[in-house]
Amino acid sequence: MSYVFRGSLCGYICTECPEPLTNVTVRLYRSRPDQDVTVLAVANPKNTLALLTEDAVNAKAAALIAETATNADGTFTFELGDKENYTGQAFEVDVYCGSVPHQIVVPNPPPPPRQFSITTLQPMWKPTETGFVWGWNYCIPETFWCPFRGLFGARVICGLVTTCDTQTPLAGVTVTAFDADLLSDDPLGSGTTDANGKFRIDYFHNSFLQALLPGLVPLFPHAAGADVHFRVETAGGIVLLDEPHSRGRQPDRDGVGVCFCVELCVDEQQPGPSTYPWFTNVGDFNIYSDIDATTGKTKWAAPVGFPTAHGGPNFGFYDGINGYGLKLIGFCPKTHPVGGQPMRYRFLYEHPANPGVKVPLTGSRISAVEVGSRPIMWNLFGPGPVSTFQTIIIAGSGATPDPTPIPVVPPGTPWGPVPAHVIVPDANGWVIIDQTALDGGFYGPLVRFVSSTAVPGGAVVGPGDAAGVAPVSPKNGVALKIYFEAEPVGGPTGGATTLGNNLDKILINNWPEVSELDLQQFSGGNCCTPLDTTLDILYTADHELMLSWGVSMSSCASSLGWAPPALPGGSGPRGGNGTASPNISGWPACSYRVDLSTTRAVTDGEADDPGETNELTFCICR
Repeated sequence: MSYVFRGSLCGYICTECPEPLTNVTVRLYRSRPDQDVTVLAVANPKNTLALLTEDAVNAKAAALIAETATNADGTFTFELGDKENYTGQAFEVDVYCGSVPHQIVVPNPPPPPRQFSITTLQPMWKPTETGFVWGWNYCIPETFWCPFRGLFGARVICGLVTTCDTQTPLAGVTVTAFDADLLSDDPLGSGTTDANGKFRIDYFHNSFLQALLPGLVPLFPHAAGADVHFRVETAGGIVLLDEPHSRGRQPDRDGVGVCFCVELCVDEQQPGPSTYPWFTNVGDFNIYSDIDATTGKTKWAAPVGFPTAHGGPNFGFYDGINGYGLKLIGFCPKTHPVGGQPMRYRFLYEHPANPGVKVPLTGSRISAVEVGSRPIMWNLFGPGPVSTFQTIIIAGSGATPDPTPIPVVPPGTPWGPVPAHVIVPDANGWVIIDQTALDGGFYGPLVRFVSSTAVPGGAVVGPGDAAGVAPVSPKNGVALKIYFEAEPVGGPTGGATTLGNNLDKILINNWPEVSELDLQQFSGGNCCTPLDTTLDILYTADHELMLSWGVSMSSCASSLGWAPPALPGGSGPRGGNGTASPNISGWPACSYRVDLSTTRAVTDGEADDPGETNELTFCICR
């Protein structure tokens, strides 16, 4: 009998900054005679975490059941059974590390490998058609994980950059950390903020142990750590924050520990990198750090709240449950940073079937999205016009004349709510920046791309397709290239050039999943024959990016002692198909329901596929 144990591990740098335990070894051990398994299995892992000596590791080597390495996202899988002499009992979970995640320097000689024990688990195994499965996720508290990282000389700074007045996160700015040393400021490292304003800097403990003369022992090395101060600057080199040397000597920065989390704010709101136009995100996913340049899929699944609670790893993109499309996010200033002329911008895509052909996003290829606001005079209350904010929307049609027409009403009558100002891109996709817009231009969503106009979905079940067998023509998505261009209105002139950047690959898949469910006894000439001993469930679940699928059964007969049988299910592409034939000879006379549930690994950048359930009902009459 097979026992599949899946899990994931992470460690907290601080509460707001977890990291997956990448490429470490997870070891499972049998319980030993001197252990009280019941007490250990119910204990809180934070009370059982323990760093092991080499002797302690060797002492329990004979009890090792199996070991495996974690993936880049901290996940792991064990398949246990006869080979491991495992039959479902409790086991102890240890982690063996030759290094720690993000370690940038390995000293010479390297520190010895370390092993720690997390806890003892008694899995609540769930039966399946082929065996049993169980999952477990755990994040190691910072009080243990940070000192453990320190054993390898690995130190980390995890932080957030916002504006001081509105606490708006700043994306795409570079943060550099310095140690306020005795004679100079020594750089510890740099990091770039993501779409949520978060950054990370990894450095080695010797980075802040500086000697006055070569070959001498460092003078006054801080046992705790570096005296840290920061500089924040845009991609264009504009300095937004430059803390003085003395800031590193203040109590909250003097001798920071192995893990240090900090919040920085800048006085000047800086939407986007410098005053240069920049395409930064598809929804919540940064186009550089969160989307794989090789596959076009999302890179990782973040813990709740950091930076998102959805997507990845290996999610594709689709237009969302409502079909509104993908938010393409960035910044375009009102005027060109070199020539000073009023600006315009556009997005284009390139399909691999037509290399070199750039298709502008305009008309039906976009849906409405709010890009900013502007002040106008509007008679809200009746006595007369007052300064009021008006929403600016980019849409495929329905342009609003500028200035916004004044309603024809009797004098003294309120004009009603302020209508949105709708800008429609021209035939080449160009959007002209409203020169009265707030925030120095358009910042945030710049257009909403209806990707199905470039990569359609449609009906997935065709001739020859049937429940129980693989699809005749399985469907796949397409990896597009997206271009962002920004230039002066009318085109480049007087030294002002076209600016912008590209997303080289984004995998789009708008196909629904195949979810075919049938009962063999419902077909043919025997559809009125009473069910007796066998029920044949025909199922087909297929998608290029299938996250999970499963056949299940339910009934109110459970009150009569009936238990649902183990039925097929799984995760990962492409799904599964076949026939499940439970023996129903002993089932009570009752009504029953069979479900085929499927969920695709796709996101619109803000929310993931909610999944689909296909169901059938039948009755057993005795």
